[in-house]
Amino acid sequence: MRHCLLAARTMGRLAPVVVASLAVGSAVAGVAAGSQGASGPAAVSASVASPPTTVTGTLIARRTGTLGPGTVVRSANLGLRVFPNAQHGFALADVGQAQYPARTANGGRTWRINGPALHVNAAQAPLVVLQVGAANQHAYFAWGGPGGGQVVDVTNDAGRHWWQAILGDIVMAVVAGADGRLVALAQNAPASHDANAQTVVYISKDGGRHWSLDTRIGAG
Repeated sequence: MRHCLLAARTMGRLAPVVVASLAVGSAVAGVAAGSQGASGPAAVSASVASPPTTVTGTLIARRTGTLGPGTVVRSANLGLRVFPNAQHGFALADVGQAQYPARTANGGRTWRINGPALHVNAAQAPLVVLQVGAANQHAYFAWGGPGGGQVVDVTNDAGRHWWQAILGDIVMAVVAGADGRLVALAQNAPASHDANAQTVVYISKDGGRHWSLDTRIGAG
């Protein structure tokens, strides 16, 4: 897998989550690079409902009362930041009880909101996003991460449109492949205490609009 990330910095409470997410992300690196993985279908516990084979993302609309695209945000409001090149970067901005995507085109000197609120505090717990990634200067994505939510949010046009997909109880990691694919690792809780959690892999080839279950890696 070609690593597209040139720089990443953590601030405050997000740092421990980044370490956990990167460790999990290595488990799907082979799929992002196009490896075949296990030869058989994913093993699914009988105590856990079968995951959907396809998930269709929904276009995220701006909520009433939230900040609009182009709003300048302070560096102090930013969490994890990723830079696919020296000038362009992506981050999550925590402003006014909501988390927004934010983008810079001048190496981090100025940051502006570049999409609708991805999560509103106390109102959308399953939509929490804590982690960010970038495939290039136009394609950015955010996901729940350990301790986060159930979604992957993706833009493929530098923030003009954001697509949101619920892939499991927790989205553990998302990585970008050299061929433009996104690979997500999600986990579903067991239905009973004596069952195992179910781990699933989804792949998107169209910038997060549609996700397909990949059964080449075992789950359990």
